[in-house]
Amino acid sequence: MTDQQPGVGFEMTLERSFAAPRELVFDCLTQAKHLARWWGPRGYDAPVAESDVRPGGAILLHMRAVGSDEVNPIHGEFLKVSPPDSLSYVLRGFQAADGSWGIEHVSTFAFEEAPGGATLMKMKTVVTQVSDELRFALGGMREGWSQSLDKMAELMATLV
Repeated sequence: MTDQQPGVGFEMTLERSFAAPRELVFDCLTQAKHLARWWGPRGYDAPVAESDVRPGGAILLHMRAVGSDEVNPIHGEFLKVSPPDSLSYVLRGFQAADGSWGIEHVSTFAFEEAPGGATLMKMKTVVTQVSDELRFALGGMREGWSQSLDKMAELMATLV
């Protein structure tokens, strides 16, 4: 948990243990076929998921509220890809009419072997850009990621 006020430089860290090997956790965070099945907090889905898993490779996710036709396209690039040890990418969302982004953040993941074939994932997200209109949304970032990772864990349970 951080004591910082939401804005540029805001950091959020999470640790999560998954009952799955590191390779599967890594794949669920990088492979489009998996991202499409868990991305977004509860009540959201990702009808479009594209992922070119290599440094400089693009990520595209369309996040939408279930039952809605409106999507929030999320664009990004992989910065570091080192399976199954670590991963980082930059994501941008809420693009304005002038082409600027409402939010941009860099997320870094480290994966450690845990007892019983499990994986300990350590995540750090740093906000690099946020509009005044979206600053409030940073307060829900931890909950949103937590719900998303819950959905990822549920997916992994069907894959192991």
